Amino acid sequence: MFRNASKPLTTSNEVYEYALSLLDRREHGEKELVQKLRRRCPDAGLIRETLAKLKEYDLLNEERYARRVFESWRARKVYGRQHLQAELLKKQVGEAYIPVILSILSEEEEASRVQAAYRQIAVRHDKKYDCTTEKGVAALARYFSARGFGPSMIRLGLALAKEEAGASLQEDSSQE
Repeated sequence: MFRNASKPLTTSNEVYEYALSLLDRREHGEKELVQKLRRRCPDAGLIRETLAKLKEYDLLNEERYARRVFESWRARKVYGRQHLQAELLKKQVGEAYIPVILSILSEEEEASRVQAAYRQIAVRHDKKYDCTTEKGVAALARYFSARGFGPSMIRLGLALAKEEAGASLQEDSSQE
């Protein structure tokens, strides 16, 4: 019914049906849904009415949307807290829910994520990330920073890298 994207929506029922079709495909945040509805419906009153109806039937729930964004982010195991915050902002999660979602991510979980990020890069055996050199340490720090890890987690990742480099040096010397 809504394949013609240029056809404006003029009735309450059309706007509601279009909103349902959007929500049927995937969960949306309120801001994102409003933006999509505005493209097709110039009447702000119809959009407000539709949003109220969707909220009444719990079809539009900002907290549920925020948790889905978090779970989707959590499935990607090599990113830190700052990346999560950027993802929540990019997905237009309501500002009230961002601190709540960030508080779910424990320091222990983030530490395991920085370890996973290091293991991912260590598998490559790329000399660029050799932590025995100053340039390698800087490259590793940039790698962790680009994945949204803060200073304390970067230090933890660098310590892990140095620990593993020391262990491999001891292993090499014992084999000789």
